[in-house]
Amino acid sequence: MRLDLKTLFLSEINNHLMRLLLIIFFFMVSCSKSTKKIEPINKSIDYSQFSFFVKDSLPVLIGLDSNYNQVFNLWGDVDVLKKAATISTSDSRQLRFFIESYKLEINEINEIHIPTVLNIPSIIGRFRVFKTDILKAGTLEELNQDNLKVFKENLKNIADSYNALISRMNAVAKESVEIKKKN
Repeated sequence: MRLDLKTLFLSEINNHLMRLLLIIFFFMVSCSKSTKKIEPINKSIDYSQFSFFVKDSLPVLIGLDSNYNQVFNLWGDVDVLKKAATISTSDSRQLRFFIESYKLEINEINEIHIPTVLNIPSIIGRFRVFKTDILKAGTLEELNQDNLKVFKENLKNIADSYNALISRMNAVAKESVEIKKKN
């Protein structure tokens, strides 16, 4: 009987130790999870400041010279190019969506449809740079503080490449019209 009491006693102690170990284990697990710091992250942007950037910091987007519309109208996709000039007047909260939509339109333009008078390497090269800048800017899934700086740089690149393209198109169209007048 003594042996049975001793076995029973050891068995009870063993059960209590197991419970105690389980309690300690759960306590440690629950404490380790609660010690993680949860930092609130506010990644949304201040659209009023972004709107000032769009209106004031982007270069002024030039337009096609209407004196040479007879040259520009030969290119069926010229209206798609003109649409880019509205970037600085777009609602800053909708600008990413404008770029995304514009990306689809600009991607449809095929260089083989550029009329002969404008189908020169300096215009094609500038068009490719402009198209690439649009495609790069349209890759953001959302606009937040983490990628705002990159998006602003992309917008500046778009404006610069657009102005370079339009400026060159105006110069080539002017030369073409002047040559026709001399003949």
